[in-house]
Amino acid sequence: MNLMTLTGVRGGGGTTTMTGILGDALSMLGQRVLLVDLNASDLLRLHFGIPLVDSHGWVASSFPSDWREQAFDLNENLVLVPFGRKSIESFGATHLLRGDDFWLQVLPDLDAEFDWVLFDCPPYPNRLAPALRFRSTHDVLVAHPDIAAHVLLAQIGMNVGTLLLINDFEPSHQLECDVVLDWHRRYGSRVLPQSVYRDETLPESLACKKPITRYLPDAVASQAAGALARWFLSAVCTHEA
Repeated sequence: MNLMTLTGVRGGGGTTTMTGILGDALSMLGQRVLLVDLNASDLLRLHFGIPLVDSHGWVASSFPSDWREQAFDLNENLVLVPFGRKSIESFGATHLLRGDDFWLQVLPDLDAEFDWVLFDCPPYPNRLAPALRFRSTHDVLVAHPDIAAHVLLAQIGMNVGTLLLINDFEPSHQLECDVVLDWHRRYGSRVLPQSVYRDETLPESLACKKPITRYLPDAVASQAAGALARWFLSAVCTHEA
């Protein structure tokens, strides 16, 4: 089983969106995928039509073994476990907010059911789930190529095993092109070979409560998600070989 942790260099960079469409793209390739939202904002559910008023979420679990009761089977290859913000609002704070201990206990039981587990992690500076990131097959930073992200990424630094996913890239903007060029120079092969270009249909897909990979399979972002999914599968096969 492969673990992927996705984190934004800062909030608003599209990490939750990328988690949803990348997981969906992997499922379309026949991979069995579990999506887990570790963000208290609980927004990953909205990409799959699960309303915020619904109280399901892993923080509502009494024990790690109860996680399946909080999950949604989206299709035969894709399962989502929301965060569960509504349950906290209804019943008060929970000791499970960090997520590491909870999911580290669950992971050994997931091997038989899933090929991939994707964790949508909180962005910097409050990047949580350090133990999950340490265990992950792929630790991915998601960044929009603007000056703020450029400065923050330089401050944060990148671990040797961390990958950088460039999201919402508009190649007609010279400054963004310059930032991307500098990132390739600085980080080399740690920059994923497929960037996700700006796609105005992404907001439409969220409004329709579907990932763009389902809403418009031929959209630019859908094609990028498919290319990334194939790249990750190839990387895993190469490593196993």
